[in-house]
Amino acid sequence: MGLYDRLVVEDGLTLPKFPTGRQPSEIDWQTKDIGHPIGQQYKLTVDGRLLRHEEEYREKTPVEKQSEAESHGFDSWAEYEAFCENADPGDLLERGLAPIAPQSQTVAEEFWLDHNMHGSFEFHGSRDDIADGLFWSYEARFTRGALDAIVFLGRRGDDESAVFKPDESDVVRF
Repeated sequence: MGLYDRLVVEDGLTLPKFPTGRQPSEIDWQTKDIGHPIGQQYKLTVDGRLLRHEEEYREKTPVEKQSEAESHGFDSWAEYEAFCENADPGDLLERGLAPIAPQSQTVAEEFWLDHNMHGSFEFHGSRDDIADGLFWSYEARFTRGALDAIVFLGRRGDDESAVFKPDESDVVRF
């Protein structure tokens, strides 16, 4: 298994052999082929670009820190930090806390940057109520940031020799 990146495929983007009346956004897509997978999120857009999700951080305000501390049953941020630094992992879990120190920063802004992809990557996904849970596999091909084609790779890990939707093309060119 290991790490993977998430991919959002915008509705309106044509995927070969994808069921009529269904949208690509209905599937949680994954890839391990865009650089080194680190749990990043990407978006494949209708206009044929690959975007990367980014975040900028800022320090939490004293009011935000106090509110977070109180939500976990502490009187102050300092008390919350001290407890987390010195507590047994079992005590943290018992209180519903992660076994890491409280984060003093929070997301200030989220945005999408053009990844300017050159090359190709595979992406995969499935959903039980679409085509009897078919495990969809595609390859997206880019040249200098522009999507050239999406290729249907078929079923993965399936020994069936039957071709899915044989009357439809395996490739959509952009």
